[in-house]
Amino acid sequence: MYESAGPAQLAAQGDAKIIPFSQRTDPMWPQMRQHLEARMNMLRAWRFSWAQHWQLLETYILPRRGIFINTAMPTPNTMIRGMPINQNIVDPTGTQAMRICAAGLMSGLMSPGRPWKKLKPALMETSDLDADGQSWIEEVNTRMDTVMARSNLYDTAAQMFEDLTTFGSGPVIIYEDVVDVVRCYAPCPGEYLLASSSANRVETLNRQFVMTVAQIVEMFGIDNCPADIRGLWSTKGSSLEVERVIAHSIEPNFPIDTGGGRQMGQVAGGFPWREYYWVFGTAADRPLSARGFNDQPHVCPRWAVTSNDAYGRSVMMDVLPDIMQLQVETMRKAEAIEKQVRPPLIGDASLKNEPSSILPGHLTYVPSIGPDKGIRPIYTVQPEIREMMEDLKEIQARIRTGCFNDLFLMMAQATKDMTAYEVAQRQQEKMQVLGPVIERFHNEFASPTIRRIFRIMERKKLLPPLPRSLQGQPIAIEYTSMLAIAQRAAATGGMEAFAKMVGYLAGAYPEAKAVLNPVAFLVEYHKLVNAPSKVVRSPDEIAQIIAQQQQQVQEQAAIQQGQVAVNAAQQLSQTQLGTGNALDALTSQ
Repeated sequence: MYESAGPAQLAAQGDAKIIPFSQRTDPMWPQMRQHLEARMNMLRAWRFSWAQHWQLLETYILPRRGIFINTAMPTPNTMIRGMPINQNIVDPTGTQAMRICAAGLMSGLMSPGRPWKKLKPALMETSDLDADGQSWIEEVNTRMDTVMARSNLYDTAAQMFEDLTTFGSGPVIIYEDVVDVVRCYAPCPGEYLLASSSANRVETLNRQFVMTVAQIVEMFGIDNCPADIRGLWSTKGSSLEVERVIAHSIEPNFPIDTGGGRQMGQVAGGFPWREYYWVFGTAADRPLSARGFNDQPHVCPRWAVTSNDAYGRSVMMDVLPDIMQLQVETMRKAEAIEKQVRPPLIGDASLKNEPSSILPGHLTYVPSIGPDKGIRPIYTVQPEIREMMEDLKEIQARIRTGCFNDLFLMMAQATKDMTAYEVAQRQQEKMQVLGPVIERFHNEFASPTIRRIFRIMERKKLLPPLPRSLQGQPIAIEYTSMLAIAQRAAATGGMEAFAKMVGYLAGAYPEAKAVLNPVAFLVEYHKLVNAPSKVVRSPDEIAQIIAQQQQQVQEQAAIQQGQVAVNAAQQLSQTQLGTGNALDALTSQ
């Protein structure tokens, strides 16, 4: 039903139909709801310590995103979301550094403006395929890029990168959509509850969030709503904007034993995953929605994981102490400056009821001026503002460095005398630190997202027929983003050093040239730097050119040998006898 949610869906909703009780009621739902809510309560208990850490991150870095962290569950109808909640941030360096890091990851890993992934045969090179196979690969890549660009995937990914950088986890739900093919959702921290599998993959996602009556009817249809939602929908007017807490559960489609050999919970159809939506705290006769999935409908990238934790640890957790120190010291600096400009004053008791002012140009009258008369500072404050500024700059630099701002802004911060080699070396050093994050992103977000979208397009028959040359061939994903290329390009440093050493030794030991295979070297170098495939000839063309070159060398050698023989004969014929040379000695014998 919610694959087609939208204005047209809402406009088609009349009043609730009268459905027979036997058709409207799911007798197993009360027990199933008990299982789902019991597991949700336990997951909330496991999340409690994480939520405490998230509260600090929300307070000093991203207050608007973590609005639901401070409550056990979202509270409906509070109407306070627009209130100013960033009063604790007096120096936004931490927030700005986070946004640079998130934007750098977004543009470096999956920028919508440049290719960042492509499908290819897993067991052969694309150039080895026939024309039909190559055409299929190119067409599928083009169609997937179009679907991703037209959906809200990249908008959701931008928010996911902020969550990943700040809170350590960034779950995303990917649904099929009638209009956009796919529709993505990024739950807020505080809404979602996670559980990991034995392989330490996030396989269970529960969440609680608020929706208005109009949104509930638009997404699930009035016939699937409980009685109170139906009544509010029938009333219309302000009732449409009344909020309710919606519970949502995605978990493996395992059976639940209810005793007496009876089982429940499994969604029919052999689906590996199931999903339930229901109005939390309402004893309805059935859920809002119950359905199964052939592939996992959610992904959850994590920055770093300890043991089998379901939640990840973030880079902002590492710099949080610096961010908190920065807020305190910034306030102390402002207080020190204010005490210099507006110092605390002391006055004679006789001036208690007399008008006085400390504004520029104002005059205060006193009975007499003496050592104990008039208005004067209580004490003289002379703080070392310069030293405080230097310390603040050091803290800000630590925050930016911890958030990899120097990597993402390397070209902007490069000095005029910095060579391209120095920039490449610095980038390589940073990539070694960021490498594990990139690999985890590919494994926990990019790969499952691409597979999910591919399967959705396949079910919707949006992919061309598979050619015979690719039937039975596994398809792999190759990442061609800037950061993925930079990570692979780090290996080119060793190759370049090896080539230089071969050239150095070949000057004294010519046999050293035999160690290096120049064709294989260049082909592998081309793969690492992800140069355009059009600039490299196919293996057959390379073999043909090498054979032609070898044949030309052999022909040239034969010509040179023949020329030497001709020159020798010509020289012999032109040699004069009787000159006392070696030829005379031979002919005289």
